[in-house]
Amino acid sequence: MKTRVISGIIIALVLAGVLIPGGYILLGALLVVSLIGYFEMTRALGVHEEGKKCNALEACGYIAIVIHYVQMIFVEDYKYFIFSVMFAFFLIMVCYVLTFPKYTSVQAIYCFFSFLYVPINLSFIYLLRIRHLGIYFAWIPFIAWICDTCAYFAGRAFGKHKLVPILSPKKTVEGAIGGTLGAVAVGAIFGYLLYSNVTHNIGTIYVLMIITFVGSIISQLGDLLASGIKRNHNIKDYGHIIPGHGGIMDRFDSVIFVTPVIYFLAVILT
Repeated sequence: MKTRVISGIIIALVLAGVLIPGGYILLGALLVVSLIGYFEMTRALGVHEEGKKCNALEACGYIAIVIHYVQMIFVEDYKYFIFSVMFAFFLIMVCYVLTFPKYTSVQAIYCFFSFLYVPINLSFIYLLRIRHLGIYFAWIPFIAWICDTCAYFAGRAFGKHKLVPILSPKKTVEGAIGGTLGAVAVGAIFGYLLYSNVTHNIGTIYVLMIITFVGSIISQLGDLLASGIKRNHNIKDYGHIIPGHGGIMDRFDSVIFVTPVIYFLAVILT
């Protein structure tokens, strides 16, 4: 537990160090996290073989990730993500065809899925940061961790009804409700602070409550998705890069999944 807490503090400090200045510092940090997360996901899905060097299929994914983040320097709009997605798709599929039958179609699909799941989703944090009030809103995806903590304690205190017993036996309906309520409470406090000190618009409180309500539900689904992948492929953790937490995907799974949702809610509601 001590190791986990220390790692959590370090993660929080690193987040502050990249989210507050934003810009190229944040973009560079997201690129590094995306590369590591992509590696963990392709390894979990069997694209990367443990103990072997990076194969051609994986390399196509890494190239696509770098291209995606480079294009974000020049085009700061999610609409142009279609270029990154199609570039990755064609690059991976061309590699699959030209090297056939070295890789299976399932491996090629997994490779593309890993690109969509980790780098594309994570890059919405950068888009949040460059928006109006982005220095504040870029923190909202991490409400997933508040939700997770509140769900854990609510589940231990009141949990009786299993949420998804086969996929995650320890998660309960009461825990999920507690996680959502905790996230919305923090969202309301955050909204009040923004209303009082920055926007002076009472609507800010309601916007943050709506975003954190929806975000808490989506983040829990993201956590279950990551757990489902681990169960399908018989692995305990995605990695060991973060002491006490596991890999990037173990710690950021719900954040990665919920970030695009929060971005689009912010665009619609603010």
